[in-house]
Amino acid sequence: MASASRLGAQSTSRPCILYQNAERDITLIDIPTSIASAQGRSDMLLLSTSPLEAPIEPKEDYRPRIQKPKATEVPDYTQYAEYKLLIQQALAEIRTHVSTPWCAPRRLPSQVPQPRGEDRAGDDLEKELESRLRDWAAWKESKGDDTALDLQKMMASLGATSEYDPMEVDSVTQQWMVSYHPAREATNGIQAAETVSPDSSEPWTCTFHNPEDVSLELSIYDIAARQARLGQDYRFTIPPRSTLFLSDSAHSDAFRTSFRQLTDEYTLPRHFDLVLLDPPWPNRSAKRKGAYEQIGGVPYLKKMLLKMDIDSYLEHNALVGIWITNKASLRQHVLGPGGLFETWNVGLIEEWIWIKTTTKGEPMFDIDDAMRKPYEIMLLGRAAPNSWTTMQHSPSVKRRVIAAVPDYHSRKPCLKELLEPYMPDTKSYSALEVFSRYLVAGWTSWGNEVLKFNWEKYWTAADDTSVSPAQQTLAIRSI
Repeated sequence: MASASRLGAQSTSRPCILYQNAERDITLIDIPTSIASAQGRSDMLLLSTSPLEAPIEPKEDYRPRIQKPKATEVPDYTQYAEYKLLIQQALAEIRTHVSTPWCAPRRLPSQVPQPRGEDRAGDDLEKELESRLRDWAAWKESKGDDTALDLQKMMASLGATSEYDPMEVDSVTQQWMVSYHPAREATNGIQAAETVSPDSSEPWTCTFHNPEDVSLELSIYDIAARQARLGQDYRFTIPPRSTLFLSDSAHSDAFRTSFRQLTDEYTLPRHFDLVLLDPPWPNRSAKRKGAYEQIGGVPYLKKMLLKMDIDSYLEHNALVGIWITNKASLRQHVLGPGGLFETWNVGLIEEWIWIKTTTKGEPMFDIDDAMRKPYEIMLLGRAAPNSWTTMQHSPSVKRRVIAAVPDYHSRKPCLKELLEPYMPDTKSYSALEVFSRYLVAGWTSWGNEVLKFNWEKYWTAADDTSVSPAQQTLAIRSI
């Protein structure tokens, strides 16, 4: 394949920003469209959940018993009051410019996986994919004869023949295969390089880079199942110039090894101008939905994040963004003494507040609810310009508000279009997203679900009439 170059913004006929003021500190964005746009998939729609039409009232069985908060968990009511005022002002401004629903039309085919507990068939589909992703994330390509030797010892201990059959071992150690070819919907008249064969196949190794200027269709399949005409191929669209590392983020050593190998092979950057992280912070909502494992809690997760050595991947002056929930202690884990930013030598410069709204622009939950806040925060920092500078948090942190109608539990707005103006060159920069659940054109993604929302079953053609738009989601005029 040809060597890769860095990729900037790609145009799309469907804008994801539905409103933005001149100062760019108030934005209304559509989540599914932001993801499709960032992948260059202008003629495809990302399937979604029904848009929220009214605020959610807390269930009685959700309301926790009143407990005395721990010293480290005392909320900063001054900060909450500041957030509340900014959010109210932002929503009021958007309402003066947008009179239609606050999200683009959504597609809800019957087969799309619905949020857990709402659709059994969809839930089974999602569980099936998550099971496969765990398999693929743990998969390691056999190196040398170590695997064969271990299998031979195991078989001997069970009384099997000691005769070594290479084909028998290969059927075990190379069970998962991957094939790829240019995606039909993404070529738009552009021909893929001659280095991409019509259908290339190779063992699955948890990593993949698309060096082309067109999307590739990637299929992961079980050799035995395909030969026996059983099971199915799992198909994903890999955006142009994107790179994926499907692995558990707790195994940072394995990532570093794969990262060095792949960057050598394709001459890819090893330091990034932009690094985004969306850690699976423990919280009541995620635990109730069973969205991800929360073993060990915050202390374990912080230790894992520190072990990842994020600072070793930062370019000078890199932009670093990390999402946090409204748990009081998380802010200190990131910004406090010994926190993530101090360890990475990053200074806070901005806070981005994502307010989750209904289609009518109302907060998803009561903004004064003591337990559930309708917003999440992304802390945005700047890395040091050199090795001898110690970064400090800005004395005047800029705050911006992003409004969006929520989608699947694990989906956040793709911020590519909002962050590119911060880059030294919007058409040539490097970006790494950690704990990502979808790929972005030109970016590197690392996590145990990086392929989730690139699965073909989450997408449909924009002109597909076999699926119906969601109710009350008319086309929105961009102001």
